[in-house]
Amino acid sequence: MRQFTIKSESVADRDPSILELISETEGGYLVRIVHRHEDWEDVQEDFLSHELFDTCLRTGYITELSA
Repeated sequence: MRQFTIKSESVADRDPSILELISETEGGYLVRIVHRHEDWEDVQEDFLSHELFDTCLRTGYITELSA
């Protein structure tokens, strides 16, 4: 499963939020977004179009983690 860090300007974010690609469809990606906090995690699943995903990657909003 490919994983990406999500850019954050918050100084309080010591652990980066993670975007995981769950599956790919014709229209885009089903993703899981994990926001880590000191005592808990916020996990959401959502859909990103190919265009939005490519824009986030190209602009540096998300960066792929090395395997």
